[in-house]
Amino acid sequence: MKFNLMCVPCSSAAGYYRNFRKRMTLHTVLSMTQLALMGGLCVFFLMNYFPTLPLAGALAEGLQKSGKLVPAANSAARSDAQTVVKLARMIRLITEDQVAENRALRYAGLISQASLRFGVNPVEIIALIMTESNFKEKSVNTQTGDYGLGQVNFEHWGKPFGLTSQDLLDPTLNIFLTCRIYKYFGSDFGRYNRGNGIKSQAYLVSVASVLSTLNAYAELNQMDFS
Repeated sequence: MKFNLMCVPCSSAAGYYRNFRKRMTLHTVLSMTQLALMGGLCVFFLMNYFPTLPLAGALAEGLQKSGKLVPAANSAARSDAQTVVKLARMIRLITEDQVAENRALRYAGLISQASLRFGVNPVEIIALIMTESNFKEKSVNTQTGDYGLGQVNFEHWGKPFGLTSQDLLDPTLNIFLTCRIYKYFGSDFGRYNRGNGIKSQAYLVSVASVLSTLNAYAELNQMDFS
């Protein structure tokens, strides 16, 4: 058996080694670049599709004795929903069910949020609206220029805000302004009504009687709005 041996010059071997090192270096750089891109993509997806991850500490506060993780917002949402249901029941009571259940719930939700926004008592707002309009959202007093559920005055509270009289008939806007005005007048029914004489006195008696009825109903049914 014969073997053919081929001698490789040292210079060629050194060149081959240099080329090999270059290829390995390039491969390493490409691999690192690929890893960096993949890492960047992972961060992008985490930030855009899992934005609640930083809230893990807050959610941990919702752990209950059972050991289950309950989002902290759930209890607040349940409490808010219960408040709306209670207020809706009050509206139905005081209007003798003249307001449909779905509409009562809508009014109750608006009153709950607006009263919370301005720091006023939602039960007092129900009494105020009942006295002003009997919860008739299209109610208009052409003599005084008062509109909607809370009988918001157009000249004093509509025009300065660039609103039209029709805007004031929108329950969302009207209830928001009703709570704002009531807060502005220091939660004073008399100042809200802006009346005087015997009519003003009768108004105060009326709103006080409605409020007493609502408070009695709340106490009988163990409703707490604090």
